[in-house]
Amino acid sequence: MTSRRLKTGASTAENLAIGQSVSAALVDVVRGVRVCPRFIVAKGGITSSDVATQGLGIKQAMVLGQIAAAVPVRRPGAESRFPDVPYVVFPGNVGGPETLAQVVETLEDSDSV
Repeated sequence: MTSRRLKTGASTAENLAIGQSVSAALVDVVRGVRVCPRFIVAKGGITSSDVATQGLGIKQAMVLGQIAAAVPVRRPGAESRFPDVPYVVFPGNVGGPETLAQVVETLEDSDSV
C-alpha cells in the first residue's frame, strides 16, 4: 500500500518516471511471492496491467464477471505463475472510499475463491 498523498515531479516526464518506479517496485514484489495466494487484487489501470503481464506472466485470462461495478475478475491461463487464481483488476478511478476494502472482504469470505 502507498500513501494517498500524490507525489508529483516538476514535469510530465518526471511524473511518468515516478509512476514507472512505483509500478516496477510492485512487479518486483509480485515476482517475489513464493506461496500461491487465494486471490490477487491490483489497483490502478497501468499498474494492474504491469502486475499481470510482468509480475504474473499472464498472457491470456478468462473474464469471470464483476465483483463490484466496473471491477472485473479474471482467471489467469495455465502459462501464468498462479493459474486459475482469481485476479481482480481494480481500476484507479472506480468505486468509493470503501469499495476496495469491500471487494477484499468479499474475496476473503468466499468459499469459491
